[in-house]
Amino acid sequence: MRFTRTRKRAAAAVIAAVAMAGIGMGTATSAQASQASQSAEGSWAFGTGGCAAIENIALGSKYHDYMEILPTQNPGHCLFGVFNRNTWSWMGGGASSSSAEQGWFYDGPGESLEACLIDTAHNNTWACGPIN
Repeated sequence: MRFTRTRKRAAAAVIAAVAMAGIGMGTATSAQASQASQSAEGSWAFGTGGCAAIENIALGSKYHDYMEILPTQNPGHCLFGVFNRNTWSWMGGGASSSSAEQGWFYDGPGESLEACLIDTAHNNTWACGPIN
């Protein structure tokens, strides 16, 4: 049986939902993760404690297989970044307090990225878009 990208994403969504529930990390629901794995391209809003952002996934543009985070609300106590679940590290040097767009990161085959924010004013609470 061929292991397609859609099946890879569906499996990753299930694993992420279980892991996030187990460690209390993030606010992406399994429905959000499933939505991302089915449509594969689009924008998802997420946030916590006054911090908010949009995760953009592009598959059909000049940014084919790329992800970005676009901060939309920052009362001064938020960190934004794209997190790599494979290496358990931040892309582009780490999460940033900047409200500026942080650029696009490659999210093709073999990668498992998600846009995340951290609310430092509320016990470093995390919120993340769906894993792609």
